[in-house]
Amino acid sequence: MTAMKQRNNRPTALRSTRRNFLRSTAVAIAAPTVIGSTALGAPGSRPASERITTALIGSGSRGRQIIAGGDQVVAVCDVDASHRAAAKKQIDQAAGSSDCRAYGDFREVLARDDIDAVVVATPDHWHAYIAAMAVKAGKSVYCEKPLTRLVHEGRQLSDIATRYNAILQVGSQQRSDEKFIRACELVRNGRLGELKRVLVEIPTRPGIDNDWRPRKVPAELDYEMWLGPAPYSPYHPARVHYKFRFVSDFSGGDVTNWGAHQLDIVQLALGADDGGPTMVVGRGKRNIHGIHDVFYDVNVDFTYPGGVPVQLRSGGNFVRFEGSEGTITVSREKLEAEPATLLASPIGPDEIHLPRPAAEEGGTHMGTWLHAVRTGNRSALNAPVEVGHRSATVCHLANLAMEIERPLRWDAQAEQFVDDPEANRLLTRATREPWSL
Repeated sequence: MTAMKQRNNRPTALRSTRRNFLRSTAVAIAAPTVIGSTALGAPGSRPASERITTALIGSGSRGRQIIAGGDQVVAVCDVDASHRAAAKKQIDQAAGSSDCRAYGDFREVLARDDIDAVVVATPDHWHAYIAAMAVKAGKSVYCEKPLTRLVHEGRQLSDIATRYNAILQVGSQQRSDEKFIRACELVRNGRLGELKRVLVEIPTRPGIDNDWRPRKVPAELDYEMWLGPAPYSPYHPARVHYKFRFVSDFSGGDVTNWGAHQLDIVQLALGADDGGPTMVVGRGKRNIHGIHDVFYDVNVDFTYPGGVPVQLRSGGNFVRFEGSEGTITVSREKLEAEPATLLASPIGPDEIHLPRPAAEEGGTHMGTWLHAVRTGNRSALNAPVEVGHRSATVCHLANLAMEIERPLRWDAQAEQFVDDPEANRLLTRATREPWSL
């Protein structure tokens, strides 16, 4: 019997958790179960007992790119009325119905007992809070990268997901790309000999450096909810929607945007999914005026266990592994090696074989998540919450090193800087009421 067939026989503890969640959020929703043609077990579709119903939380540009997967999208949520209306229209057109319901408060979505899973595609500062509440509400979660805005948030979220035995996949989709998998397998199995250096280049942008004054909040935007747990700041259009990416209160800039992809591949190739670097030192440039204040000219050096140096630089968009026996360079466009014969090297049965995406759901990154949700198999994920947390942490360390401008020793097991109270204070921050983890 699949996990989906057991939906109505959930453990007492989980049902009790859901009741407590409903009481704590003070949301009383009389949401109907949305039934489309696929629920009737029509030819070519799954029977209702095996279907996954999903909701999309955060329907800006990225949210509308990935929608919510599953067999039926029954809800969409966004604090901007224009965004959620556009997403609902897109979902309804694809489904050939008008059944998808639109919400302005994600807690109303989480209160619906007929939703199995949610996709979180909000700005970064919301990721940990919505994902944690979704887990506590009994939902499976697909969360866009970077998993969190702060190191301590990631540790808390990973612990919560473990405690609830939740299925939570991070949107680090390069882990489902055969080029990156192959590159990492070759490195892990010693085809480069002694690893001498890893070079990571990412595209970085400065945003704008203009003077500004507060603006009136547009009628369609619930700005207070948009800010959520982040520090309060007056409204300006350069602060919200995709432009949040350049504001340090909400994001780590392109260091966490692209770094969460490429440094994630470094973690995988070095076998560091449960660890990280031991030292980090960095310098960077950022705007000195205006709203956009993230680092955009990045020069960061990490040292990993065994003395392997990893260099993060602004520039292209690739990872290069340099060893005593050759070099491998991998990007989304291509996989190259010198000598080229490295790429033909077979991985033996007794060597390290890295996970591939689940063929059962189309062989995609989100499909791997859906397969885990459908089967109830948390171990089927190839970018689980702890992996996402560790990879995001490396990005956060880069930003902190540029902020502090001195070498920092990192204890990856304790997740603390060594003998550095000043740096450790930056691993977390106070949140605005009523939001907490």
